[in-house]
Order: sequence, then C-alpha cells, then structure tokens
Amino acid sequence: MSEQQENRKTRKHKPGQVRFALAKQGMKGPRFGTQSISINEELRRDLGAIKQQSRRAGNDDGYVVKFLSMCETHIVGPEGFSYQSKAKLMSGKEDKRASGLIESHFSAWGKKGTCDVTGRYSWQDIQTLFIRTVAEDGEILVRFVEGFPNRYGFALQLLDSAHLDINYNRELKDGHRIRMGVELDNWDRPVAYHVLTQHPGDRVYFYGNTRYERIPASEMLLSFLPYRVGQCRGLPWAHAALLEMHHLYGYREAELTGARVAASKMFAYEPDSDVEPEDPDEEEPDFIEEVEPGMGIVVPYGYTLKELNWQHPGGNFGAFMKEGKRGAASGLDVSYNTLANDLEGVNFSSLRQAVLEDRDSWKKKQRWMRQELCDRVASLWLRMALVSGAIPSLKFSDYERLNHHRFQGRRWEWVDPLKDEKANTEAIGNMTKSPLQIIRDRGEDPETVINELLEFEDMVAQIRKLRGAGQNQPKQDTEEDDAEGNHPEAG
Repeated sequence: MSEQQENRKTRKHKPGQVRFALAKQGMKGPRFGTQSISINEELRRDLGAIKQQSRRAGNDDGYVVKFLSMCETHIVGPEGFSYQSKAKLMSGKEDKRASGLIESHFSAWGKKGTCDVTGRYSWQDIQTLFIRTVAEDGEILVRFVEGFPNRYGFALQLLDSAHLDINYNRELKDGHRIRMGVELDNWDRPVAYHVLTQHPGDRVYFYGNTRYERIPASEMLLSFLPYRVGQCRGLPWAHAALLEMHHLYGYREAELTGARVAASKMFAYEPDSDVEPEDPDEEEPDFIEEVEPGMGIVVPYGYTLKELNWQHPGGNFGAFMKEGKRGAASGLDVSYNTLANDLEGVNFSSLRQAVLEDRDSWKKKQRWMRQELCDRVASLWLRMALVSGAIPSLKFSDYERLNHHRFQGRRWEWVDPLKDEKANTEAIGNMTKSPLQIIRDRGEDPETVINELLEFEDMVAQIRKLRGAGQNQPKQDTEEDDAEGNHPEAG
C-alpha cells in the first residue's frame, strides 16, 4: 500500500464519533458517550475542526481577540522576558565580567534581522508571536537553525503547526511510531517531527505531491501546554469557551440586526376592508418604497399605512450576554470583568481578588514559556556563540560555567502603590520579605537596581563636591583696579 493510500485510509472514521462538542457538525451542543479513547485519538479526529473555529474566532470575535491580546500583554509584556546572565567563576561565585559580555551579545543577537531566519522579527517579536500562536492554535513549531549565516551561527525559524499532518500516522520497523506527524519512541518521547515541506493551505500545495522532511527533535520543538497524560499535539487555549462564544456571537449578531431593522421604522401598505376593491383593469397605485427623514407621503386610495414595530434588542439582552460572557471567561481562565471590560458593580476588594487570581494564572504560563522556549534558546545560542568565537575572550571549554542565566517575566503594579510600599516596608521590618524579593516581584533585576542606586549616589556625591568647591573659591572683582591698585569707587 502506498503512503498516500495509507494517509487516506487513516482519514476514514465513522461519522458522529467526534469527541469535542466544538467539533460537532452545526455546533448544536454536546452528546454524552461512555466509550473511553485516548487523547491522541480525540485530537486526531477533532483538532482540525477546533483549530479552524479558534482561528475564525480570533479574526471575528472581539472577546477572543481580547483574550489573545491579554495573553500577549500579561505573559510576554511590553518589553518581553528580560535576560540576565549568571555566569560562574571556578569558585562558584558570579563572573560579572563574563555575565556583562554575554548579556551584551545576547541583546545584539536579539535585534531584528539576526535572530530570525526571515529577518522579519526581533527576539521580542518572536516571544509575542510564539505565545499568541500557542494560545490561538494550541501549538507552534520552532526550529533551531545551527550554523545559520549570521555572526553567532544561530537563528530561529517559526513554523505553522499545520506543517505537521494530523493524518500522518505510521508504525515504523525500529519500534517507533508516528502519531499526527510526531515520531515517538517506546517511552512516548518525541524523537523527530515529520514536517510537510509545503504548507497544506497554500494554493500551490497538492496532496499528490506531499513531501515530508524528518527533523530530529534536537533541532525542532513542538510547543504546547499539555492538558492530559500522553498528549502529543496541542489544543487551542480557548477550546472550552469557543462553543459558548459561538452562541453569544450569533445571538448578538441577530439582536443587532433586529435592532437595526427596528430603528428603521418600516411600514406596510394594508388594503382597507371598508373600501370596495379596485377594478383590476385600472392602473395599480403608486406605492412609496423608500422615505427620507422629514418626508411626508400620500397613502394610495383604498390602503392604510401600518407601522411595523419590532422590539429589539429584547429586555433580556444584557443579562443573557453577561451570563454567557461569564461562562466564556471561566473557559478562558480569566476574570469576567477584564475580558468583558465590565467594571459595573465591583468594589476594590472583589476586583483585587480577581486580579490576584488572574496574575497567578499568568505567572504559571510565564513559567511554562520560560522553560519551554526561553531557557532552551539561551543555552543553544550561547553554545553556538562560543563555538563561532563571537564573544571575545570567552571559550567553549567554559560553556558549563557560563551557561547560567535567568529570565524575568513582567510584573504588575497596583492602583494604590502607597499602600503596597507601606506593606513592603513592614514586611522588611518583620523579616517576612527581603528587598531582593520585592525587587524581583516588580519584574526588575536586583543587581541592576542596586548598581543604579550606587551610580546615583556617586552622581550626587560628585555634584555636592563640585558645589562645595565653588562655594569655597574667593569672589572675583567685577571691575578692574586703577594703576595704583585703588578701586575706582574708592575716594
């Protein structure tokens, strides 16, 4: 059997066996079953439909667009993850000189035109695009290109997860197996990815010309946030909320259309039952079909004018939308007030509690992204930078002691910083928090903050020294003495 015939064979399954409510035809609602199947079989059947719905909502549904923007804002932030080198000396203490060099060169590599194979993105752009794609599609492919022709011999390539064919499944002779394009060993560890050389959505793509490239897992990363044990492909983060938001979108669209029609104040000509019917041979009366503001019309003889008055939007519109958005917010794991931009009826305490829960969720996703992407990129970049000799005076033999770093994610300020400052002061006095912890909680590097404070103190000392020297100098006469040494005003 040919490869193409096997692919077509794996596509066939009985209708009505989709496992996610979102993937069911017409999206009318879930059906409950008792059969237990693996997460990967569920994904093989439903992932394509769920991705399509997620992308549609990401384009058209304002609340999903808001959610994706929240992921960018709160996980990556306006400045991205801050890279801090923690290179060590042989004694175990920090090598500040090496750390400074590494940070400087990592910043240079992260500029637009260097870190990405296309030259379109900076390191911060890659972070933002990474998290948005994972949130919308559930997964993304990142290829580590070693030996790339740039100064550091290293670059990243981002690929749409559609390059992994969901229907590409095989049992290999060496005991490995391919599931949805991912090659797994006997321990279910990804060892390679079988990537389509052309995007299946391109116009130039033809199934008969399918070509797969096997890329080792050491050179490529399929990033997704796992939900269940054994899962080898990712789910869009909004999958649990998309069905609810689909109904909200349709209801809101119908109500808006009804409101527009109602606002148009349409009317109809109705025959008057008290008037004798006209002779069919007579010419039909001239009906007015369009009116303008302030325009008067003449009703044809034998007819009355009936106003069509539809009551839209309905009285339950606001309550229905609010309840639906609350359910959607729960599925998205964000607070309703933030997602819906609705601060009506909230107080400071309840809002603070919701924000605290949101921030813990964002921190959890930050930790995942830091381990999944940032740490791997930093280690691979440093290795290739040392191999290529891009960092002067640092040798590849010192890689182990130099390969220590920390990525700091964004943090958030409160609307009442004075109370927080007082609380932090008391916490330091009670020895329940350290100043370093407080600085890190704000998303700053303690060493950078301390160095800036020392630099500020040096600047203040220099200014005071200059001012003191100026005050000790004797005042200069503004007018010259005469030839005998007497001041001109002296008598």
